[in-house]
Amino acid sequence: MLTQKIVGSISDAIYHRKLPPGTKLNERDIADLFGVSRTVVRQALIRLSQDGLVDISPKRSSAVWRPTFDDAFELYQMLLVLESGVIDQVVKSITPDQLKALRAHTEKERHAFEKGKHDLGDKLGREFHSLLLSFLNNETLNQIHSQLRRREALINAMFRVGFDYCQLRDEHGKLVACLEKRDAAAAKELLASHYNLVIRGYRFDASAAPDVDLKTALSL
Repeated sequence: MLTQKIVGSISDAIYHRKLPPGTKLNERDIADLFGVSRTVVRQALIRLSQDGLVDISPKRSSAVWRPTFDDAFELYQMLLVLESGVIDQVVKSITPDQLKALRAHTEKERHAFEKGKHDLGDKLGREFHSLLLSFLNNETLNQIHSQLRRREALINAMFRVGFDYCQLRDEHGKLVACLEKRDAAAAKELLASHYNLVIRGYRFDASAAPDVDLKTALSL
């Protein structure tokens, strides 16, 4: 329970840009803030490292993961390979109800973007892909995909400069149309274009991590 509380607090602070990439996460300081042992903190940091949000060095010092352009490119390459394989399977079995669920989801995205709620729109955009994968009922695949999406959420929170939200939203709608036609080739081509558009919306800053007050960043 205590471990999960620390994991949640640090994750939220990372996603809300309160803990920038490269920020040092001192075990003793975190233990004092939460009133727990360093062993509990270490368990939390290990879990965060498994999600790709924290780097732990051989000397056991920890810091918020600092992704590079290559990291982002490799991440989206992996998502493209994984989701392209999913499309090959889904087009064979997708049902009218599943298509309806995807269309309803794209409507939620549209409403979020029209109201300027871009953080919500980003979240719904990631969930669109997760919804698509869920149609295969493959828990192992879902877990791998969720881990990649958590890393993507960090990259998005830290390095997004600007996306063409209208085009991103339209591409999800077009992808649903391809699935309805059972046109896997067109769907995969659209997916590749989609991720190229996303990655062009990032700018990576190699500047040194600022000094951060952990108590303030973790809202304690």
